[in-house]
Amino acid sequence: MPEHKIDRREEYYWSQVKKHGARYPAFDWPSVEAALNLTYTFDVVNDHLSDAVTSFGITRAGFNVLRILSRSPSKACKQNEISQLMLVSRANITGLVDSLSRKGLVERISDPHDRRVNRIKLLPKGEKLLEDILPGFYKIIHDLCKVLTAHEKKIFNELLVRLRNRAREIGK
Repeated sequence: MPEHKIDRREEYYWSQVKKHGARYPAFDWPSVEAALNLTYTFDVVNDHLSDAVTSFGITRAGFNVLRILSRSPSKACKQNEISQLMLVSRANITGLVDSLSRKGLVERISDPHDRRVNRIKLLPKGEKLLEDILPGFYKIIHDLCKVLTAHEKKIFNELLVRLRNRAREIGK
């Protein structure tokens, strides 16, 4: 029988944060609870999706690069464009591309007009790996979201967009 990792975060945050946060005038438990739920849920879902990808010997960031390239008309993008489109950390796009290149999944092509610009091209081996990963990846997402009705998914997405837009507003 597989051993399950005990996740103590929920118990800790819900018992400790509410108690300790109450001493701050701006503390609003429903808002803090929503933020904790969002962050905690993201972490749990992200771990689950990462496990599905890493079993193929690639990181979640590497998987994201392959998806970006596969959706580009020429199956290639400028390295800085990939960095801007990443949904996960883009801290070291150069190292990430180097790793994918060593695995034969992408190749770096220098721009003949500007040596400072690199284009990253998806190779057939990278396309094949992506095609191997995507069915299971999308099945996990489908299975996770089965607990929500179509209407709930619509509302959930609208709420997330509102929250993301608000974060952008106050972040300026």
